[in-house]
Amino acid sequence: MAITKLKALGVTDGTLTNTQINARAAIAKTKLASLDIVNADINASAAIATTKMAATVTSGSATQDGTASNTTYDIVTGLTIPAKALILVNFTFDGKTGENGTPGSNATCAVHITNSSNSPVDSMTGTFMTNENPKTGWRNTTNSVSYFNETGSALTSHKIRVQQYADGDFNSALVTVKYKIINLSG
Repeated sequence: MAITKLKALGVTDGTLTNTQINARAAIAKTKLASLDIVNADINASAAIATTKMAATVTSGSATQDGTASNTTYDIVTGLTIPAKALILVNFTFDGKTGENGTPGSNATCAVHITNSSNSPVDSMTGTFMTNENPKTGWRNTTNSVSYFNETGSALTSHKIRVQQYADGDFNSALVTVKYKIINLSG
């Protein structure tokens, strides 16, 4: 629009209002670049396209019928934990019907996130161990373990391993794990 038309409409420096601007008027990005937009400027119900989110989530689950004391089961194998990714593992050792013996004081349930050489990641950071052992009608063992890959590269061929040990009666358990790998680098 010509300046003369603006002046004819009574628009002068500093008097242009939002209502005088066509809703379809384009604003050059260069004019927006100097704005200091903060969280308070963004509508709380504003949607962010998932394509703009860097995080991706991979998930899975597995079960193992543990039938022998002091036996290690590789319940999930072939995991890749990307650089800057978090793995969360929820698990339960459920006592089975008829398994209500008295585990010894050294009874253990363990869950490990390990590398391909079966070593727990990061000096046992990805490990959970407890002296509880499942017993029908008394208790199940439920917990979680997590590990954040702070390295600059993906960790491949990793596993989730489960193990039960009892120095007294062995109460075999049905072990269930559910895991999520949250890749924060997209």
